[in-house]
Amino acid sequence: MAEAHRGLLEEALVAAATRAVMYLRSAYVSRRPLGPGVGGDVSREFDVVAEEIIARTLRGYLGEVRLVTEERGYLGEGPWLAVVDPVDGSLNFDAGLPIASVSIGIARNTDRVSAKDIEAAVVAEVFRDALYLYDGRSGFRAIGVAARRRERPSDILLGYFESPESFEPYARFARATKSRPRLRSLGSASLDIVYVSLGMAMGFIDARAKLRNVDVAPSLAIASGLGAGAYLCDGTSAATITLREVSRVECLVVGFDEEMARLLLKSMSA
Repeated sequence: MAEAHRGLLEEALVAAATRAVMYLRSAYVSRRPLGPGVGGDVSREFDVVAEEIIARTLRGYLGEVRLVTEERGYLGEGPWLAVVDPVDGSLNFDAGLPIASVSIGIARNTDRVSAKDIEAAVVAEVFRDALYLYDGRSGFRAIGVAARRRERPSDILLGYFESPESFEPYARFARATKSRPRLRSLGSASLDIVYVSLGMAMGFIDARAKLRNVDVAPSLAIASGLGAGAYLCDGTSAATITLREVSRVECLVVGFDEEMARLLLKSMSA
């Protein structure tokens, strides 16, 4: 019974992400702006359509589901909760820059559900056939690409550096590690976190107070399963991020491992 339950979650996630990606690659995508979504960013028609595809697919597999979504906040009720970012990297996607993803996590729907309760999660790249899947029983696997965790991470630091002050943690981290990691800003936080977890980068920093739980919760589940460390900048584990409705994540660091995460956390304070 437990095996069938796990299989159903994985099947639902893969189907939902794959169908959303197929739509986003199709000739039917509309970039028409629809106004601000719940998260505050401008929603475009492709955001809403992809979200609806995911919602219909998950309900088809799992029945009634509480959806916590980037565009519409939360809707519906049921034994499952799905946290959904239909297009993480909307600005990249709209501009035709090839880094964007579909991000979905599923947990039991309880009053105190948080990121640590996610039982299965998927992050699917939009512009290439790469899907990253995690569940609490069978762990991590990739579909479409040969992806596994490296023994040592690449000398790259991912994040968002939009002011002179935002570079200060980088400088402190470089001094602490006696290194000069190369900086990259990709534009899709869920992919940033998955890439760090796989060792394609050593860490990720975002202190803009623009991230939301729907942006990062599924990828944080993947990160935890792979052995990465993740903290809010007040020192709280990122696993405590709540999921019942859309909420803001003021500051987040993710490291390739626990030691790297703690060094990044320390670098966020003067």
